[in-house]
Amino acid sequence: MRTLLSILRAAHCRSTHHHFAIDALPMIETDAGQRLSQILLRYHDRYLAGAKDPDTRFRDFHNHVVHVTDGYWGGAPAAAIRWYARLQTLLCKSQWADAAHAAGVLSHYFSDPLQPLHTAQNEREKVIHRPLEWSITKSYASIRQQWLRDDIQVEFTLSHQTGWLAAAILHGARVAHRSYDLLVDSYDLEAGVQDPPRGLNTASRGALAELFGLTLTGWARILERAAADAETTRHQNLPTQTLTLPVVLASLKIPHRLLLRRIEHRDEQAAVEALLEEYQRTGDIQEHAPPESQIVRRSIAVYHRERAKKRASRAAANLSPRPTQHQHDLQLHRATHLDEARRLEQQRRAAMDRAERAIEQAESSRLGSPADEDSAPITLPFRPAASPAKSRLSVRAPIVDAPSIGPKTAARFQAIGIETVDELLQASPETTARRLATRWIDAQRVADWQAQTELMCQLPEMRSRDVQLLVGSGFRSREKIAATSVDELYKAIQRFAVTSDGRRALRGAEPPSKSEIQRWADDAQHDRSIAA
Repeated sequence: MRTLLSILRAAHCRSTHHHFAIDALPMIETDAGQRLSQILLRYHDRYLAGAKDPDTRFRDFHNHVVHVTDGYWGGAPAAAIRWYARLQTLLCKSQWADAAHAAGVLSHYFSDPLQPLHTAQNEREKVIHRPLEWSITKSYASIRQQWLRDDIQVEFTLSHQTGWLAAAILHGARVAHRSYDLLVDSYDLEAGVQDPPRGLNTASRGALAELFGLTLTGWARILERAAADAETTRHQNLPTQTLTLPVVLASLKIPHRLLLRRIEHRDEQAAVEALLEEYQRTGDIQEHAPPESQIVRRSIAVYHRERAKKRASRAAANLSPRPTQHQHDLQLHRATHLDEARRLEQQRRAAMDRAERAIEQAESSRLGSPADEDSAPITLPFRPAASPAKSRLSVRAPIVDAPSIGPKTAARFQAIGIETVDELLQASPETTARRLATRWIDAQRVADWQAQTELMCQLPEMRSRDVQLLVGSGFRSREKIAATSVDELYKAIQRFAVTSDGRRALRGAEPPSKSEIQRWADDAQHDRSIAA
């Protein structure tokens, strides 16, 4: 284990998040935790990839922060809870490589709020955010050694109450925020761009050393808890892994990893130099502002506007003269009718939008190109599983691959913890609709999406448009399709095709022919015989 850790530190760790993920492993004290650490080292490539994916793949930067002075605004606790649950599911299913990736992702959402730059935002921090993080990355080894040399004792005790993970992150953010002003105000931008470690003074290094200790100790405790929870659920210990092969593989990859690290560091150095040049030239950062700061700034601006509106609305309500009972009844009557009219109009517009999205998705599926709801791509945490020879939808695929669900709707599901096709199929329609808290998604709509998705999983070569037509025609299961004659299927689909919903689904295309429906029926009967 010690040899593999040395190799990973020397060549494979390219960022502070990589170092946090690796350096916490030797600090694990429990037997269960050590068994989990062996799994993470056995699949170290996936573990380290997960530790950077929130920055490089997901780019959900609002989930990387907890702004302590803004009412603890930020999505880090919720994201961490989702990924902890994901880690537990994968460990219980013995899917070790995917579990290592989930643990890496979780380490990112845990550790980011324990670093001061992720606990607030001001104008100076907007300028120095990227160079300061670059200075910390280049100084990681010396700062960690300072923590070890100074023998700073860290006690990180996890609660046994519900919400223990969120509580740990919020408490860590509170501690980290104490050093925010020190770190931002004392950073030497010009020196840090020329020689990254020189940007940090002695006081900043001391504060960071304590926070490194807090982060590494906290992550070790969380891995211990994760291992214990998994073994309790499995009713057996996690397996012990041999690390001989991972040592060999990690050694073979050293030249490539060192080259990759040099390239990334060269690119980052060029980026911070360009940022400094723009700042010196214009006095502001626009063109070279890091995406993380831009996204978080926009998100928190929306948050403050919404809070201001709510305060203004409450103040206006408190200042308004109290109406008489007759006036109150009349206002209530008018408001009820107005709300009902607005609700119906919103439902109509939402139905039209949904139909258009479904049409675009179906057409794109037919033409072999992915459909999207907007011009800006939204990256979700899971890559689709590799497709077999026939294009059957996998239950392990991300929910965005399900019929009728585009990236925006998928993001809504992801926010409540439903991220894959399998999780959609297992969800209660009533509970899901209530948790989504969106007027145009009711329980019936969720049930329709589940039926469409299940058909697409079961029947090969089925397109989104096909399952939408079948479910709209009343054929919600493979068994019902298999038990119905082709003539009845054809007539039912023809009847649905002339309705407004059917026409929107077809978008000017002809309804499926009887021979095409015959293939659907054959597939349904064939799959039923296999299942039996």
